[in-house]
Amino acid sequence: MKLQEALLKCTRQFGREVLKERRLIFMLLDYHAFRDYPAMKKVVKALLSGGYVNELYSRSRSASRSDYLSFAGTVKKSLAADMHFRKELADYAVDSVSLALGMLSSVREPFDPYDSGTQDDSSGESAAKGQESGSGGGSAAPDNGAGRKSPSFRMKWLAIPLAAAAAVAVIVLLVLSSSAFQYRRGEKLYAEQNYGAAMKLFEKAADKGNEDAMLKLGLMYETGKGISADYKKALEFYDRARRLGSQEAESRYDSLHKYMEAPSDSACAPLPPGATAEEMMAWNSICL
Repeated sequence: MKLQEALLKCTRQFGREVLKERRLIFMLLDYHAFRDYPAMKKVVKALLSGGYVNELYSRSRSASRSDYLSFAGTVKKSLAADMHFRKELADYAVDSVSLALGMLSSVREPFDPYDSGTQDDSSGESAAKGQESGSGGGSAAPDNGAGRKSPSFRMKWLAIPLAAAAAVAVIVLLVLSSSAFQYRRGEKLYAEQNYGAAMKLFEKAADKGNEDAMLKLGLMYETGKGISADYKKALEFYDRARRLGSQEAESRYDSLHKYMEAPSDSACAPLPPGATAEEMMAWNSICL
């Protein structure tokens, strides 16, 4: 919420007398009134502690509008000259109070919310002289002479969306590289019968400790789905998954282990790798 909006909200709730109270600064903090212009907190504190707001309030009730605005202009100059606040910030603070007192109908906001809020007299004078002479004797000027802010000031605005975009990119990369995402993507490819691509994703997820991916790899090696059947490999993945707590992997490991240890000359001799599901079911019904 902007400063002028927060001040108006305070006066509507508690009356204009609240502007004279010290608790006003805490109310403005609750409304995040200084979020856009952090330096305004110091300016508002100076207005309150210096008795300026009390005097503005009194004059809004007794003086004519022109006399009030004349005094408000004096307060602005005092904040800028005596307390070394930036002129645009001093103007914004006093105008916001005047708006809340009903003496103004609108407020002009300062351009740069990241300004420090104070200035040194000597540096301010040298910067002004540098602008007038074009010699560049001062530090980087906030104005390029055409009423526009210099590139260094505009870069502060650009830094915010760039930082946000970088944070989003990091989050996206973390999600895309997570084992859960890789497993879900692998499941989709598996359903589309793209077994080779699915297997690569299952392997990446399994390497990161995803037990569902381990179980899926065990099934693919056991049934020869998209790859040559390999019971030993299947047992390895089932074993890894069951050690992480997978009950299905535990059951499949036991079943496949018994199957592989059956005597080769018995009726329960192991079926060759890649046996169909029907053959496996028939073998299970007889031998397990």
